[in-house]
Amino acid sequence: MANSSSTLRNGLAILALLRKNGGLRLTEISNQLILNKSTVLRLLDTLMELNYVKKIDKHYSIKHNNSDPYLNWISIPVSKEITNHFQTTAFIGILRNENVVITQVLPAKKGFEEFKVLGNSTPINLSALGKGIVAFLSDEQQVNIVKKLTFDKGTKYTITGQKTFLKNLKITAQKGYALDDEESSIGIRCLAVPIYRNGQVIASLGISGSFERLPRQKLQSIAKELIKCSQQITNEFF
Repeated sequence: MANSSSTLRNGLAILALLRKNGGLRLTEISNQLILNKSTVLRLLDTLMELNYVKKIDKHYSIKHNNSDPYLNWISIPVSKEITNHFQTTAFIGILRNENVVITQVLPAKKGFEEFKVLGNSTPINLSALGKGIVAFLSDEQQVNIVKKLTFDKGTKYTITGQKTFLKNLKITAQKGYALDDEESSIGIRCLAVPIYRNGQVIASLGISGSFERLPRQKLQSIAKELIKCSQQITNEFF
């Protein structure tokens, strides 16, 4: 009985570690939990058989239920690559009525500032994450959402009219990425791109930072990297 309890505790510890840190190698799991590799490997094999864990390129991570719209995005290894690459915080957002809800905050290893709090709800006209979803919906869906907006104003740069905002969404769709250029906070830029499942946009992936971290002349190249990351998420999980 004691051995069974120990096995259960170790298995749960592995799941908790992967849920917190995303994709990890066998050695990393072994070192962090202070368990020998053979024990960890045996437990990982069992967890994979039970569809709790999956392995991609020697990295173990939580296996998601693809029917669940509230995915535990922190377990997606590519998300950690984004923050490491840009050295700024990344966010995942989903649409809820006329707002975008932050479902995950992905902090960089160093030098990051969190401008959003996990679970926060923000009007879509004040968020690149929101525009990064709505701009890629059908025209009818866009109109139905936009006409319900109260157009709260964050700064003097906030878009506050239906026609202007719909035009901005069209431009966003043409560019392939959404931009919040001091529209919610002075001195802060945010970029976001859509995440797709079965050809339908289900969420958005974005980063936020100062002008120094997200200079205007590099926005296009940064957006291309974000789009690649979004495509990897779709390919690996959907």
